[in-house]
Amino acid sequence: MRTSADSRYAFFVAILRATYSGSIQYKTRRYQFKPRLLRAYDLLRKIDKPQDDFDKFVAALDRRFVDAAKSELYRTRKGWIDKAISSCDARIVEIDGEEYLVPRFSKNRTVGIDTSSIDPNTRLIGTFVVPDEGACGVYFDKHLGLPKTHDHAEWKWNKLNKNHRRTVLGRFEEFMQICCEAGLLIETDVLSKGKAHFKDRLTNLVEGCFSGYENSQGKERSKLRAFFFSLINNTPVHCDSDFHPLATEDVVRTLVRQLAKVDSYFQSFTPVNVALRSHESLTIQIADILVGATKELRKNNQSVEPFKHLSFDMRKIRHFNGSFAKSAYFVAKNLVGQVQPTVIVPDVASSGGPVPR
Repeated sequence: MRTSADSRYAFFVAILRATYSGSIQYKTRRYQFKPRLLRAYDLLRKIDKPQDDFDKFVAALDRRFVDAAKSELYRTRKGWIDKAISSCDARIVEIDGEEYLVPRFSKNRTVGIDTSSIDPNTRLIGTFVVPDEGACGVYFDKHLGLPKTHDHAEWKWNKLNKNHRRTVLGRFEEFMQICCEAGLLIETDVLSKGKAHFKDRLTNLVEGCFSGYENSQGKERSKLRAFFFSLINNTPVHCDSDFHPLATEDVVRTLVRQLAKVDSYFQSFTPVNVALRSHESLTIQIADILVGATKELRKNNQSVEPFKHLSFDMRKIRHFNGSFAKSAYFVAKNLVGQVQPTVIVPDVASSGGPVPR
């Protein structure tokens, strides 16, 4: 039987979704406001002079609901916030030291792989763990105001005009925290050196992110590899068809297999390739915007923080004459504890310095 407590919690979740989307029907009125990220205490504010429809909505909330929120929001384990997280109704993201509640539209994470060309010879390869592709789609539409293409109705970085690109870059850290749990970047010319042994080239690029530096970074790099494996193994991976002659399933298998490596052996692994084209896959579109925005920052010699430098083991590509590779990684603030203490510092043997600037 549904209780008043259940109804109030359900209304709390409805508020999260409405605030994120920018519209809510309450009693006899519909409130329209700029979509925003909600801090839990936003619902507890006393508003004397409402500034917009959201303030008017908060001011109009039934006092019985507000009183219940004061006692239920932060209660350990059984409170609304903990229940929303454990029930997959919401998740917490941290931006500029503030914690925000983001409603969930998808229950399970996915992984997107895409590339972007920096110049005719250099490509940026991005692998991104997407916590909730549905919430990212709403963020693209409602928060960033990004238009889709006309032909296949998809989001693509190279189809955005300067103003829309500027919007994404201006909110890059927020964008990363909302749309990505973890990411791996590899900037390289190895894949443009010919199609021979293409699978070996890709294998060595992934391996170079985690091998080597045994004396100075060995434990940290192994822990980082295991962390990415825990997120990507047996998780649906959407890969764009940028790796010809390799099929997407071969790309996904190569990635997961190298992440499964522990010392000198490979633990059991399960690659899950999702065979969709970009206009059919929201996850690929998210990866496209993520890698495109990062490429733009790199070309403009701007910082790509919150990505952090990851020393690349150049021994893995020494057979490809004249080649280089740089790598970087990202972990969302709410997951940092799973991979810390991990401080991957620049090493004098790494090629060309770190990706982040």
